[in-house]
Amino acid sequence: MTIRTAGPRAAVAVVVGTLGATLALGTPPASAAVSDGYVSGSGAFRNDWSDETVHTGYYPRSNAACLWQKVLWAEGLLGNAEVDGSFGSKTRARTGQLQSRWGIPTSGKADKATFTEAAGRLRFASGSTADGKRLELTYRGAAHRFTVRRDERGRHGFHLDGGWKAASYKKRTCV
Repeated sequence: MTIRTAGPRAAVAVVVGTLGATLALGTPPASAAVSDGYVSGSGAFRNDWSDETVHTGYYPRSNAACLWQKVLWAEGLLGNAEVDGSFGSKTRARTGQLQSRWGIPTSGKADKATFTEAAGRLRFASGSTADGKRLELTYRGAAHRFTVRRDERGRHGFHLDGGWKAASYKKRTCV
């Protein structure tokens, strides 16, 4: 008499299924870098902004809002004097215009899809993508360019008013 068991394939399927369920339930989704306090990233820079968000109801008065306004300035939608770190009605309207121009959903919020689209306009300028190294990028907009710096701790910053400003969600120093 031969007794058949489930065999190794069934065992692997059970382990893989259990592991998949555990990861699905136990792994938090990617979220904006607010928990870090900054627009941040590491490694390849193209996806550094893909989890960022700022709008009238989400850190509207911050250096992260100021970074977004620099993007709007580079795209020719805000004047340099309007880059003040306050995501108000004008920034919302101009963000909607830019989203329409880019052919992405128009919400008026600098959401993940919008930041991801903007990140596609970042170009390597100098430095290294290795962790713990400084990286300089150039944002190439339709009207202007500006430098974005990722420091040794992965925090993004930009030059404004004669100095570097860290793109913080919790501080507003670009007034």
